[in-house]
Amino acid sequence: MTAADEQTYARGLYDAVIGSTLTTLQAVAPKLAQATGPLEALQTQIDAALPPNTPATIRNFLLVLARDGMLEQLPQVLQAFEQFGAGAVMLTRAEVLSAVPLSGEQQERVRQQLQEQYQTPLDLYFRVDETIIGGLIIRVGDQVVDNSLRTRLNNVQRGMLAS
Repeated sequence: MTAADEQTYARGLYDAVIGSTLTTLQAVAPKLAQATGPLEALQTQIDAALPPNTPATIRNFLLVLARDGMLEQLPQVLQAFEQFGAGAVMLTRAEVLSAVPLSGEQQERVRQQLQEQYQTPLDLYFRVDETIIGGLIIRVGDQVVDNSLRTRLNNVQRGMLAS
């Protein structure tokens, strides 16, 4: 499975979980708009409003709102939740291999160049691999840019053997 495939499935899972949660809460909000009384009464009203097989996390969330006296604010909370979710970003994994540790300044320069090139938020890791002799190997998602000295030497050797 490629990193792009992983991102696709992850986005699908995120949308399914968040979408179903949001749909459930939006359906329950009007039913709970007039909910009043002590916590025990609110708990009964929440249980009555929720569809069967509702995940416990949704029930618990509503109980926290009720306990904190914020149940009537559910529509505003849902609106903020939608905005929060719209800003959620899936990170693309990126890895930079170098023969020697890169300085903080070098890492930041590489980070900026990759951000500009890929135009997507990156989950960037730097690792040392002495076997590459020099240069960098950069993996972003399922793409690999191999600018290592080891690869360049191998290419020269292949060229000489092919002649």
